[in-house]
Amino acid sequence: MTIIQTAQRPQFRDLDQLPLINRSLIDYNAYHQYIGHAGVKYSMAVQATRGCPYKCFYCDIYKTAKNHFRRSDEHLFHEIQTLYDMGVRRVEFIDDIFNVNSKGFIRFFEMVLKRNLKMQFFFPTGLKGDLLTKDMIDLMVEGGSVGINLSLEHASPRMQGVMRKNLNVDKLKENLTYISEKYPSVILTLNAMHGFPTETEDEAMETLNFIKSIKWLDFPYLHNVRIFPGTELEEFALEVGIPRELIEGSQDMSYHEFAPTLPFPAEFTRAVRASFLHDYVLNKDRLLSIIPHQLEQFSEDELNQKYNSYFPSPKIKTLDDVLKLARLTRADLRPLKPFDEESVRIPDLNTKLKEVFPTRPKRDKKALKVLMLDLSTYFSDDVDAREYNVLEPPLGLMALATYADRELGGSVDTKLCKSRIDFDSYDDLLKLVLDYGPDIIGIRAMTFYKGFFHDCLSHLRKNGIKTPIIAGGPYATASFKEILEDPNIDLVAIAEGEDTLVDLLKRTLKNNGKFPDKTELRGVGGIAFCDEMAKPDKIAV
Repeated sequence: MTIIQTAQRPQFRDLDQLPLINRSLIDYNAYHQYIGHAGVKYSMAVQATRGCPYKCFYCDIYKTAKNHFRRSDEHLFHEIQTLYDMGVRRVEFIDDIFNVNSKGFIRFFEMVLKRNLKMQFFFPTGLKGDLLTKDMIDLMVEGGSVGINLSLEHASPRMQGVMRKNLNVDKLKENLTYISEKYPSVILTLNAMHGFPTETEDEAMETLNFIKSIKWLDFPYLHNVRIFPGTELEEFALEVGIPRELIEGSQDMSYHEFAPTLPFPAEFTRAVRASFLHDYVLNKDRLLSIIPHQLEQFSEDELNQKYNSYFPSPKIKTLDDVLKLARLTRADLRPLKPFDEESVRIPDLNTKLKEVFPTRPKRDKKALKVLMLDLSTYFSDDVDAREYNVLEPPLGLMALATYADRELGGSVDTKLCKSRIDFDSYDDLLKLVLDYGPDIIGIRAMTFYKGFFHDCLSHLRKNGIKTPIIAGGPYATASFKEILEDPNIDLVAIAEGEDTLVDLLKRTLKNNGKFPDKTELRGVGGIAFCDEMAKPDKIAV
């Protein structure tokens, strides 16, 4: 098999030139009955930046998005103000690190306060904790931040150097302590990992003890390390002697499962997780301290969904299950003011979205039909990966469709669908494709769901769907060679997809609806595909 990888497209530098995402492209009401990554309903995800300036070796982003670009403060705030005027009161920032640019971070919250926007802000994908100061924390909390997620990954100085994160662990601890003590109503999350290659048992205990030292974290995570393809962590693991077959066999395991790539005996990892669970997560003093504040910030339905997704055990589905496990009752909780869900519900949201965002271009009679699928959520019958049992609107696909509308007008008709929301079984997916009759299928794939992704494609092909399929997203970008081993996939889009998609669609339109052949595809930047005519087992550029 020979893989042709074309020239990499440059990143978008001026993000203000991209159109605001058309949020009327989906039915938000279908999503708002579920919590998203921020653990709340009725929120809107916003992205202020692209790329990352850091080079952590476990990340699959920096190789293709080495530069970090940020929207202007005015451009970002315009979107926030637009959402606020529609009645949106909750916003989650999905940037990898929203506070890389400290001046922009400060100015954003100063603008929020100046305009007197009464909103709740969440940072579920994380802030860099050692870049914060007490003044910045005060400002962001005054500006409405109620959900703060910080990443430790590891407390060992040696491991910080190995993974190239180089976090100032002492500064992070200082900020965590400051937030937890001064702002107990802020929902504080910490991400940490257990089991990097070469990690010692003593170093693992450093991370566990770091977590235990903070009184109190609302949602501490101690994930077992997963080695994803295309990362330098994978290269490092191979160099220190971890067999490739063990790495590949554990990539779609849940983060709480004991992967064979962990450097410890299973008994040690079980002991660490038992201590983490019983000594900290289910600590009665911690629960009595944090749950009243959580009930002030979240509705009970949101908390039930959050705890259901937080704990890997299917026996824990509600807050009451957590209390029962800790041998507590509702009577043990101090009086509190329950959260009023009506205060964040957005009446007539879909109608408002259609009024605010421009009407889509009128479709030509022979418009190219593009079905865009997000396969980053399992079907409801699946019980795997409970830590990811949340639902987010397909923001990336919405951005692509918005850009295609601006660049191609009515010559293209895009339809956006997400697993579990728009189709909840393999047969539902097949029916969707047959009913719509697309000329091209584009799929967003994540490495964590790669097995599910390949199974969906196999089902389509086995049932006679011959439509060209383009794979994009994190999995495609990091592991295009692996993806192209699947004969069901025609093409992989690498990194940012707006211009790549438009280029492919323009060529297809010029060919009277016929997808470009492999000779023409060589002129499309930012893609990879198999060339059966070339010599086997090579990568050509």
